[in-house]
Amino acid sequence: MKASFGKREEALSNSVSKSTHKMLANLWEKKDIPEEGWPEHMVERLLSWLASHDTNNRVDSISIGAGEREGRVASPLVRRLHCNLSHGVGRSGSLDEIQPKAIGSSMLACLANEFALHSLHVAGISTCKAAIVVPLCTGMSLSLCMTSFRKQRPNAKYVVWSRIDQKSCFKSIYHAGFKPIIVDLVRERDALVTDVQSIARILEERGKQVVCVMTTTSCFAPRSPDNLPAIARICAEHGVPHLVNNAYGVQSEHCCRLINEASTSGRLDAFVQSLDKNFQVPVGGAIIAARKQSVINSIAKTYPGRASLVPARDLVLTLLHTGKRGFIQSLEQQKRLFNFVRRKLESFANHIGECVYEVETNEISLAMTLGTIPVEKQTLFGSILFNRGITGARVIPANVKTITLEGCEFQNFGSHTDEKHGGYLNMACGVGMTEVEIDELFNRLPLAYSSFMKELHKDDRCSCNNLQDDDSI
Repeated sequence: MKASFGKREEALSNSVSKSTHKMLANLWEKKDIPEEGWPEHMVERLLSWLASHDTNNRVDSISIGAGEREGRVASPLVRRLHCNLSHGVGRSGSLDEIQPKAIGSSMLACLANEFALHSLHVAGISTCKAAIVVPLCTGMSLSLCMTSFRKQRPNAKYVVWSRIDQKSCFKSIYHAGFKPIIVDLVRERDALVTDVQSIARILEERGKQVVCVMTTTSCFAPRSPDNLPAIARICAEHGVPHLVNNAYGVQSEHCCRLINEASTSGRLDAFVQSLDKNFQVPVGGAIIAARKQSVINSIAKTYPGRASLVPARDLVLTLLHTGKRGFIQSLEQQKRLFNFVRRKLESFANHIGECVYEVETNEISLAMTLGTIPVEKQTLFGSILFNRGITGARVIPANVKTITLEGCEFQNFGSHTDEKHGGYLNMACGVGMTEVEIDELFNRLPLAYSSFMKELHKDDRCSCNNLQDDDSI
């Protein structure tokens, strides 16, 4: 072996080792998403390198764990699933504190926060100065922000909430210990838009009692993204924090532009976006971002206890896999395919005598009327679509239905308004959707609609025959 492995081979080995080390060192030094994606074996090398820094994985010394939490994992499968990173991140006092027993895990969490900020800049939110990845869904992340705002407004009781019929963001208000002041939307042709005047009036009358105004960017059509710049100016005038639910808005140029304009024209304290909806990772994490690092520090200190590293790890692995170029391509593809879906849906709607709502500022979600389907059968049509494998599409039926959520009554919940409507079908083109999926969607949708309408007409004919038989008796 010694004879066959000579100086030439040794030089090659040293060169490979140096290049590998340089790649890891450059990543840690710059903490930016690499321009091109990494090969999978290098991503695995990074994880092993980071895990080796945690006390329970070190090979240069033997640690004796004398505490109640020492990174011990009983199942080998669970240990492999977590890549030997079991300590989590943060300390009991703050989510962004370094955990001495988990240097590698802390390094990975640091990378995730830097990648999160870089990705928001790449998406177009240039005004963002700080970001943190949290192991919470969007609603819980909104709650964490509101809880943090309580420190500066201890006597506040209310959140002024521009209505968005999505349960988690509404429940987040109660979870944080506040009550909502619900501001209904106003109609502008097909679109539902922010009632800026009502929000201004509420802050003039009750501003000192308000912990924040919560607005939304990404939403189901026919709702439009809220008018963030106008609300930001009102919040600045009255000294009230402004929190934005940007759940899947990273993939929308318009949503990103609204955040930039609001941040420079008025007050926008923090905005929250989902990891799974924007970055194609498993559910369970979010990015909280702000224009000021001090805001993120305050929110991090509000989190009680250590946190799971999994969402931060998944974000880093995904962005290392795609690279900056791949991430940009995913955003560009979403934009292109959304217009493709719109054209396909408009063509289908015209063919069956329906129409697609015109909501120019909503670049993710579409809504098609369902006037050709009887009101009492519209929900059934939605179920049939699901059974045909068309997931995510939602039917909002025309019937006026009242639901009670956290003690508040909502008419037509799901449609963002108490107004009567003829029922409609929602569908979205989110990041990651492919042209193949779209082609199959518009193969199945006409077939499902056609067979559904045939069954309805068949039932109608049977009903008519039964009536004739009854008349002849």
